[in-house]
Amino acid sequence: MSAKAYRDPAGRVVELGEELGAGGEGSVFAVRGRRALCAKIYRPDRAEGRERKLRVMLERRPSWLLRRALAWPVALLTEAEGRAAFAGFLMPLQRGAIEVHRCLVPDERMQIAGWLTQRDLCVLAAGLARLVEGVHRAGHCVGDLKPQNILVSPLSGRVALVDADSFQIRDPAAGQVHGCPVLTPEYTAPELCGADPGRAARTPASDAFALAVLIHQLLLGGAHPFEGELAPGGAGGAERIPARIRLGLCPFVPGVTGVRAAAGAIPFATLHPGLQALFIRCFGPGHGAPAERPGAAAWRAALLRAKREMVRCARSPAHLHDKALPRCPWCERRERTGIDLFPAEQRFQRAIARVRDPAAAPEAERIRWLGLHARGRLRDGALSAAERAWLDRAGAGLGLDRGAVARVVKEAAGRVTEVGVGGRATEVGGRGTGVGAGGRATEVGGRGTGVGGRATEVGGRATGVGAGGRARAWLPRGRVVFTSVASIAAAGACAAGVLVTSRLLATPGASPMPRPQPCAVLAQRATIGHTGGTGAYLRAAPSTGSDGLPLPDGTALRLTGRTRIAEQLAWAEVVASGRVGWVATLYLVQEAPR
Repeated sequence: MSAKAYRDPAGRVVELGEELGAGGEGSVFAVRGRRALCAKIYRPDRAEGRERKLRVMLERRPSWLLRRALAWPVALLTEAEGRAAFAGFLMPLQRGAIEVHRCLVPDERMQIAGWLTQRDLCVLAAGLARLVEGVHRAGHCVGDLKPQNILVSPLSGRVALVDADSFQIRDPAAGQVHGCPVLTPEYTAPELCGADPGRAARTPASDAFALAVLIHQLLLGGAHPFEGELAPGGAGGAERIPARIRLGLCPFVPGVTGVRAAAGAIPFATLHPGLQALFIRCFGPGHGAPAERPGAAAWRAALLRAKREMVRCARSPAHLHDKALPRCPWCERRERTGIDLFPAEQRFQRAIARVRDPAAAPEAERIRWLGLHARGRLRDGALSAAERAWLDRAGAGLGLDRGAVARVVKEAAGRVTEVGVGGRATEVGGRGTGVGAGGRATEVGGRGTGVGGRATEVGGRATGVGAGGRARAWLPRGRVVFTSVASIAAAGACAAGVLVTSRLLATPGASPMPRPQPCAVLAQRATIGHTGGTGAYLRAAPSTGSDGLPLPDGTALRLTGRTRIAEQLAWAEVVASGRVGWVATLYLVQEAPR
């Protein structure tokens, strides 16, 4: 098919490029010279009967704001030779997008888009609801709403619906409805269970059922709302999801017996109360009365409200949860299972997401990526068995053998260094030693460090933190565990010269850590660095959740001297491009005064 020539309605020749995908009806190709578009070419036996439906789609298009995200037809294509028979259509190309199922399952999501938080997943779900709402406003139905037809762009947060030519399209001028030819049992509303897909009339309520299932999966770790454990003596023949949908066996709906939530599932109570109410309404009263189901607009409003009412956990900046919860559910799950569903410090994956084939990158780069993965998963200087198993899978996905993975994990665990305030060096994880308050040179991360006027190095760069020595440069790279920030400052070390870490970690068995106090910054000027090429943000406030202006590596800054500790990060107030804001100190490369 790709060797043939095609023409658009203006008579222009459309040349096809590489094949992007194939299905039962035809194939999708890139279009040469038109990077924003792709072409779907039907198989000859499937093209007949499609032309009228597509012409109606061109006449009754949704809002122009949504057409690209809906992969809506742009123009019909005909064969360039012979009788110019209908062959397919042009549609927007969704570049950089992945199927949403890769974000549903936490294990895969953490490998490809580990920077996404629960708040980000709420935003993705709201974007999906917005698209479904737009289809309904145009008078159509999606018909077969399922993960395979939903694409997301983790970098931008965009959501797209593809396979639009399978939607149920209404033609009011002809009084005709062009149906949706397929059904996916796990996302099929109860009233359509067992129906002939080609004859079953879809409604906004049947779409709303599938939308609710997908939102549940996005927010609760991929779990289907009808999953669960059958109670002894429960309903017979309900082992599979489609049967449970037909019987209404949703474990969190009040009054439902015979099935209970799986022991390892994320608790339903984790969700915002407004979302809980909509789920119960959809799968409870809405099971037998489709009109009771919340529509796409209601879901979108509830999701955006849930997003606004999330708070950040004090232990991890990546843990966001509903403000009504007494404890962080993600910390609780990590303590119970040994794995963090939202690991911190995974922003480096944004750079990997732009790589077409990460497994084909140079081995040194893949090892570096895995090391960043591992360091982002450390908690109190250690990795749980579950986290190590996850890193084994991540390493395999990057094409690394088990020996290389083991070396990377061991090195990452050894980078956490404990700083004692008694003059004796202590060792954590086999790397680094403590910093004595007496001024004797010790080691941090394998390099000599002094806190009494001696030349100092942290992470391999010359650093001056001594009260009486000449400072050369302050390059925060290592991660340090403090037993007493106040004691270090009292011993003569400037706290700002020590707070070079991305996190303050509690030392096992140590007394409670005092709240770090702001202090003077050693330098007046600095540049942005140590970001892996991704740059940093000039924040309006000392918080990773505040508005930010991107600052690429090498950006020159002037420091005001104000510092603050927030969200377990050390922040410095700076002036960049005439604007005053806050930058996390781990991204500052400073020059100390001579």
